Amino acid sequence: MKIKYRPLDRDKQEIRLLELLPGSRDRKRKLFPTCRIFHACLPARPHFTALSYVWGDVKNKQVILVDNSPVLVTKNLYEAMMALRPINEPLIIWIDALCINQADDDEKSWQVGLMQEIYRQSHQVLAWLGCAENQSDSVIEHLDYLGGKAELLTSEIPSPWEYARQNLPLVLDCLLRGDISTAEMMKQLGGARTLTREDYMPFFGFIDAYYEQNGLERIRALKDFITRPWWGRIWVLQEIALPKNARFVCGTKTLSRDRCAAAIRTYRMWWGNIAEKATAGNLLSLRLYQQQAMIQLPLHRPTVMLSVRNLYKDDQFTLAALLRATCVGSHSLRLHGPHHMEATDPRDKIYALLGLASDSEELKNKGIIPNYSKSYTYEDLYSSVMVALIQAGYISLLSLCQNAESRTSLPSWVPDWSRSVTHMLQDVKDDHVTIYPTFSASGKSLDYPDVCVTRNDGTIKGISLKGHVYDEISHAGSFPERVSSHEVPLSETFTWPSRWLAEFLLLTYHNRQAYTDFEDRLRAAARSSIGGVGWGEEGRQARIGDNRFDDAVILIRNGLKYIRKSRIKLEVERFLAEKANRKDIKASPYMEIRLTNEIMGQSLGRLPFITRKGHLVLSYDSVRKGDMIALIKGTQVPFVLRRQDEKSYLLIGEAYVDGIMDGEAVENSSFGDIHLV
Repeated sequence: MKIKYRPLDRDKQEIRLLELLPGSRDRKRKLFPTCRIFHACLPARPHFTALSYVWGDVKNKQVILVDNSPVLVTKNLYEAMMALRPINEPLIIWIDALCINQADDDEKSWQVGLMQEIYRQSHQVLAWLGCAENQSDSVIEHLDYLGGKAELLTSEIPSPWEYARQNLPLVLDCLLRGDISTAEMMKQLGGARTLTREDYMPFFGFIDAYYEQNGLERIRALKDFITRPWWGRIWVLQEIALPKNARFVCGTKTLSRDRCAAAIRTYRMWWGNIAEKATAGNLLSLRLYQQQAMIQLPLHRPTVMLSVRNLYKDDQFTLAALLRATCVGSHSLRLHGPHHMEATDPRDKIYALLGLASDSEELKNKGIIPNYSKSYTYEDLYSSVMVALIQAGYISLLSLCQNAESRTSLPSWVPDWSRSVTHMLQDVKDDHVTIYPTFSASGKSLDYPDVCVTRNDGTIKGISLKGHVYDEISHAGSFPERVSSHEVPLSETFTWPSRWLAEFLLLTYHNRQAYTDFEDRLRAAARSSIGGVGWGEEGRQARIGDNRFDDAVILIRNGLKYIRKSRIKLEVERFLAEKANRKDIKASPYMEIRLTNEIMGQSLGRLPFITRKGHLVLSYDSVRKGDMIALIKGTQVPFVLRRQDEKSYLLIGEAYVDGIMDGEAVENSSFGDIHLV
C-alpha cells in the first residue's frame, strides 16, 4: 500500500502534483478520495493549489486511491481530501505527504528546500483546520463579519510603507539627502501611521453584543477554534505567509486569510482594553465573559500566524528574529497557552523558517540547509545554527538558554527551539532582534564576539567566548510553601509582591558591608525585584532606576508579617515611622502601585539571590549556591555559570545583578577565555 514513485529530476526542479478527481457514482470514488500523480517543473509555473494542514495522528489512518492503488494516509488528510474534492473538474493540488517521497531522505531534503517556491507559486493555499465541531460554523461567520468591518478600517488608513509608495518622490529626496533615519522619514511623511486601539474602539461594542447571549459558550467556541492543531504547526508560517491567496477551510465553511487576520487583530485590541481595565483594578466592571476572555483566549499563536504575511511583504526577518517570534512566550503557559510552534521532527523548527529568513543565503553558505539524514541530529543542527547566529552578532540569544541542568542532549549554550522559551529580562522591539531597554554589563562595546568552536569527530561540543568570572552566588531566597515558581496562586495575588520584595530585602542582611543604611537596602531590593526594568511613561519597558522606591515603601509596609527576625523588623518599623512623620509617602490603592504588577510579571520562573560581594541578583529558579556570575563580551546582561571542571562551565541563564549593569564590574578587569559546554 505504498506509492510507487518515479525519481524527480533535480536539475529541472521537478515536483509532483496530484490530480484530485471529483466524487462520482462510482463506488470507489464515492467512498475514497481518488487522485493520480504526475510530474511538473516549477520554472514552467504550473497552475495548482497547495494544501496546508496538520498530519495528525500517524497511527490513525484511512485509505485513499492513488493511481488506482490503495494508500494509507492520516485521518486528517483523508478528511481534508474528502472535503476538498471537486464536484465537476479535477483539482490540481500539492500535498507534501503524497508529493514528496517521505522514505527518501535525500529527496525529502532538497524538496523541502523548494517549499518556499512551491507555496509562493501556488494559485491559492487552502488551510484545512478540520471538520466542523464545537460551533465552528458560527465562529467563522462571526470572524468573517467582524473581519470585513475591520478590513474597511485598514483600507482607509494606509500603512507607512504603502504611504511611502504613494509618496515616492518625497521618500527618494529624504534618502538621497542621507540626513534622516527611516523612522524620522516616515514621521515627516505625515498621514502614515500604525492603527492603534482607539481606531478599533467602534468594533468593541459589536464584539460585546455578540457575547451578550451565551457569552461563556461562545468564548469557549472561539478558544476551540484558535487552538486547533493547525495554529501551532511551524510549517504553517511559510505556507500561510507566502501565497497571494489563502483561505481557511473548516468543515464546509471558508474564511479568507486577510479577513481572519483583521478579525484577530481586532480581538487583540479588545483583549488589551479588557486587560487594561483589570490591571487598573476595575475587575468588577468586567462582564463574566470578558473575564473569561482575558484568561482563556490564547491569541498569541493566531496573531503570529496571521501577521507574518504583512511582515514578509514589507521586510523579511532574519532567522534569529523568526526564532524569537515563534519560541519565546509567557512563563505561565497554563494560563496564556503555548507560544512556541510545534514540529514532529525538531529539525523542522529550523527548516520551516529558512524559507522566510532574510539571511537564508548567508546561512546556506555556512551549511545550514535541510538535511534529513538519520546521522544528522537536531542537536547537531541547533548547535550549528547557534554558532552561525553568534558569529553574525546575535549573541543576545544566549539569554534564551534556560534550565541547562534538565537538558542532557543539548549544549547549555544552545536554546532548545523545540520548546517554549520564557521571556528575557529585556524586551524586544518589533523587529524581534533589537533588545531594550539597554544594559551594558560587559562594557559599552558590542562588537561581534570571537567564537572558538570545539569539535569531537566533527560534532560541535562547546564554544569559547571572551568573558570575566566576577562573583559567586552565596544565598538564595526561599518560598517553601510554593508549589511552583511559574505561577502565582489566585489566593496570593494581593500578597505575593510584598512577600517577594521582603525576601530581596532579607537577603541584603547576609552582607552588612555592601549597604550603608536601611534605605540603601530597600532601594536595591526594589530595583532587583523587577530586574531594573518597569513600564515607562510611553507604555514600553524602560530602566526605572530608583523610580519605584515609593512603591517599595508601601509594599514593605504590607510585607512586615513576612519579616520574622525582630531586629530587622524593628529597623523596618523605625524607617516607616520616620517616613510617616515626614509624610513622604502618600497612600495609594494597592492595584495602582506600579511595582505590584511589575513584580507579578518578572517573578515568574525566577528567584532572588545574593552574591558573596553583596550584589542582589534576579535569575532563574534553577540557579543554586556556588554558581558563578560572569560577564561575556558583547552581551548586555550578566550570566550565571556552573563550573564543570577547571576549564569549562554550564550556562544556567541570564541574570540581573544590581550594581554592575552598566559595566562597573569590568572597568578594571580583563576578559579571558570562558569555555561553555
